Amino acid sequence: MRIALFVVAVLLGLVVAVIGFAPASLADWGLRQATQGRLALAEAEGTIWQGSARLVLVDTADRSDGDDILSGVAVPGRMRWQVHGLPLLIGSLRATVRLDGMSDDIRLEGGLGELRIGRGELSLPAVDLGRLGSPWNTVRPSGALALRWDGLTLQPGRFDGRANIELREMASALTPVRPLGSYRINVAGEGPSARLEIETLQGPLTLEGSGTWTNQRGVQFTALASAEPEQRGRLRTLLGLIGRREGEKTMIKIGVRG
Repeated sequence: MRIALFVVAVLLGLVVAVIGFAPASLADWGLRQATQGRLALAEAEGTIWQGSARLVLVDTADRSDGDDILSGVAVPGRMRWQVHGLPLLIGSLRATVRLDGMSDDIRLEGGLGELRIGRGELSLPAVDLGRLGSPWNTVRPSGALALRWDGLTLQPGRFDGRANIELREMASALTPVRPLGSYRINVAGEGPSARLEIETLQGPLTLEGSGTWTNQRGVQFTALASAEPEQRGRLRTLLGLIGRREGEKTMIKIGVRG
């Protein structure tokens, strides 16, 4: 009996040790599963309970099964997290996350099949969106990015909450006109779908449009682009590449046939 109890105690100690020192790479696996491979953690350090890594927006169209090489946009700086262990005993998640440059932590809470993300904002001074793959790699845009969101709830195939993305002082490798403009993308998630709208804040290239996102169909988006009269000649080539000419405007379609 004593030997059996000793063996059980040793095994329990090993389990606790393994769980306590589980590598941060497990957090990468969990994030990829939760986002269907759209987000990943590179250069992970520490443990699953307290660690850091670089957050990557993955170009899923450029990946094949078994491909461990990440292509996409790596968010500058590192993301640091801390997971509270006790809530996990009842199947609940409580964690805090902070990205370099953020003034406040982001609170994560959830349970089986659900993740709730607290209010937050993130500013990136320079982002090369061309690394996100199609259709961004055609125009190869770059500029500053600011992301703000209210409380978000993520479930398999569902997204609830509101966010807006500001693309500031955007430029393209296909035209000498700099900047092209600043734009705001509004996202409103409602269960299995999300509404998308883009508006122009300022600049010689105007973009106005709307669309939807669903887990099955991805992004389906239609927008109209137009250039200020004094810049039409310099922007003609760019407009010809991103859509179909309709009078003085250009129709842009992403994920929409016809």
